[in-house]
Amino acid sequence: MSFSSRKKSILPHIISLLVSVVIATAMWYTVSVRDRIEAQFEVNINYVGIPKNLIVTDGLINKVTVRMRGPQTLLRGIANQRLNQKIDLSMIKKGVTIVPLNTEHMAAYYRAFEVLDVQPPRIVVNADVVVERSVPIQPIITSSLRSGALTVENVVVTPPQVILTGPESVLSEISSLRLPVIVDPKAAGMSVDQTLPLDSPGLVTVNPKSVRVSYTITSGRISLERKYRIQVTSEKPSDYVVEPREIQLKVEVPEALVKSSSYLSSLKVSAIPPVDIKPGVRTEVDLHYRIPDGMTLIERPERVFMTLKEHAGK
Repeated sequence: MSFSSRKKSILPHIISLLVSVVIATAMWYTVSVRDRIEAQFEVNINYVGIPKNLIVTDGLINKVTVRMRGPQTLLRGIANQRLNQKIDLSMIKKGVTIVPLNTEHMAAYYRAFEVLDVQPPRIVVNADVVVERSVPIQPIITSSLRSGALTVENVVVTPPQVILTGPESVLSEISSLRLPVIVDPKAAGMSVDQTLPLDSPGLVTVNPKSVRVSYTITSGRISLERKYRIQVTSEKPSDYVVEPREIQLKVEVPEALVKSSSYLSSLKVSAIPPVDIKPGVRTEVDLHYRIPDGMTLIERPERVFMTLKEHAGK
């Protein structure tokens, strides 16, 4: 084959190769250069590597804002994704540690893009040593009645002590764990046994999470009878006649409050006029009671009637 013939046969292949190179270069330019844009995303932070003997008390954040530059098509692809970033805290010590979140640290996770900015660029982490401490339970007896209305004795908490686990600086300030015990006034004269959950300060765990409390309400309860006036619940109560106007109720109250007129009078009795009540017609109605804490209604009246006056509202 002559040189000219060989040249003619190779030339189409060279041209085809050059065209391929030009097309590839154009596509690279389109994707990598011409259509590069900037975009801003929120990235969720997941912390790993915290030393087992340490607890972070302050400084952690949930998200950072990252501004990146890259191909438009790729940035659009991650716009609807949930972005997550792991931050290694294995280097933190007791006290304050500055953990960088700048572009150099983020760039390794987003190699397809140019990371321009990270906000905040760092976090200041406060850590403390995790310790355990045994503390006694301090029961705090309260009730909805005035102070001294109930007498509580023989208070026993099981177990009497619990184990707290948390930051050393927090536990050093705790000498006991308070346990609010709300006494039911209606249990006067009885022994009570109940299981109550324990509450602890933030970052502190308690074991066990609940304790048993037993106690005796030594003050007794007394039954008595007292007259109460029936109130008419209406915009114009004077338009109605209630029979009887007063009723005698039998109630049971804590012994310490049996002579408290303000407590006994806090029981309220009311009647609501029926929607279909007719003038001059004697209609039986139900009574409504507002009973104070610690009081039990033992006996109620059998029947109460209400009459709408003939010329009511005129």
